[in-house]
Amino acid sequence: MRRSRIILSLFCLLGLLAAGLMVLQPAQARPLRPSPTGQDPLVAGQPYSGDFPDPSVLRVGARYYAYSTTSGDSVKTGLNVPMVTSTDLRTWVLRPETPDAPLGDVLPKPAAWAAYSTTQPDDGRLRPAHGPWAPAVARIAKHDFVLAYAVQAAGVPGQRMCISLAHATTPTGPFVDSTTSPTVCPTKGAIDPQIFIAPNGRPWLVWKRDYFPAKLFTQPMDRAATGVLPGRKPSFLARVAQDWEGTIIENPAMIRYQNRYYLFYSANSYASTAYAVGYLICKTWKGDCHRPRKKPLLHTAGGIAGPGGPSPFVDTRGKLRLGYHAWSAGAVGYAQTGDPCSFAPGTCGQRRLYVARLGVKPDGRLKVKSYYP
Repeated sequence: MRRSRIILSLFCLLGLLAAGLMVLQPAQARPLRPSPTGQDPLVAGQPYSGDFPDPSVLRVGARYYAYSTTSGDSVKTGLNVPMVTSTDLRTWVLRPETPDAPLGDVLPKPAAWAAYSTTQPDDGRLRPAHGPWAPAVARIAKHDFVLAYAVQAAGVPGQRMCISLAHATTPTGPFVDSTTSPTVCPTKGAIDPQIFIAPNGRPWLVWKRDYFPAKLFTQPMDRAATGVLPGRKPSFLARVAQDWEGTIIENPAMIRYQNRYYLFYSANSYASTAYAVGYLICKTWKGDCHRPRKKPLLHTAGGIAGPGGPSPFVDTRGKLRLGYHAWSAGAVGYAQTGDPCSFAPGTCGQRRLYVARLGVKPDGRLKVKSYYP
């Protein structure tokens, strides 16, 4: 009799568990949107501290806006351009979902000339085959913000990545790309754009030519930042020059601070502890740059590894800051489906967003005051 009661109790318990699972099932079935394998999900309107590669940080008033490379391993649930906002550079919140920005995507429809995936989401957005990569946003006028990004071009050999431009009236977008052809598209491709506003108000497009050995360039744009000036060749900025840089230099980002022009960049292999951030001091925004040190400015240290994707900006107190991404120590590189960590979201490799505090020495050289806010 006692055994029968035990068996009956077990059946009841199993029944309750099954019922509980049935109740929980809809919530569990909700897609973790978008989230690369084993990584933190992005949920529109919620705080986020997961994968956010190649960040671009823009301050408008007392609020900071950050944009990153496309995220998500699913065509239907991934974001073309994720965006987060913050007022303290510590807590970042994803853009809320709105009818014109499904899932909070600030670039719902990239360039018409881009190569697109054969599978598309059912929410009105368009997902390219590759990209967008390394988006960067600049303010051109009070109600005009321009987003530069790289995306694979259709109808060209070699999966070539090219640069395009999109505009919005607010930093939260959505950004609209009205281009009919790539803005910059050399034979081997171009990636990692950034828009620098010169002292005379003219925007300049800074970018990487995507081949080995890589080089960094800049060229003038029209005043409305709808394209580069025709007939003006790009000006050379930098190439690989130091041992720690390996064979790769990328993610150029220029800023004018205390009457000096600083050009930040990443170098070496992005999925390694050797990846790091360096900088040059330039005579003008057009070039003539030199490296003031033989070592990287940001490098693998403490709990972070492989910092890269630098984005310089000035905070509300007038201090120089540097947004960047980095892996966590011991978790460098993205997971593949089936890796042990993929069954425990948040434990796989992620390039998270960080903000460093920088100081300037009397001779103009930079020092890192803190890797974190």
